[in-house]
Amino acid sequence: MNQYSKYLKRKMMTARIIGIIACLATIAGIVLKYFDIINEWLCIISISYSLGVIFSYNSNLQDIKVGNPWQRINAICAILIFAFVLFLVVYGFVSGQLQIQF
Repeated sequence: MNQYSKYLKRKMMTARIIGIIACLATIAGIVLKYFDIINEWLCIISISYSLGVIFSYNSNLQDIKVGNPWQRINAICAILIFAFVLFLVVYGFVSGQLQIQF
């Protein structure tokens, strides 16, 4: 049981650390938009993607702490947000708001 306990603690710490990194990435996106280094589209995409990562790892964390219902809710939210990010990227390129420059 001691080995399993260590595994769960490592899994929880990994989920928490990646959640903190995703929050810091969100704050960095807002700061970059504030100083007009990136445009609105990239800011929204980066914030949405970070939220998807946070929900995804929170789903992993809920599996350990709480149980099945919240794990599923977080997983569904993560999938919906990742689908929204994909929609934003496609819509941004189609509408001409996003472009690749070489």
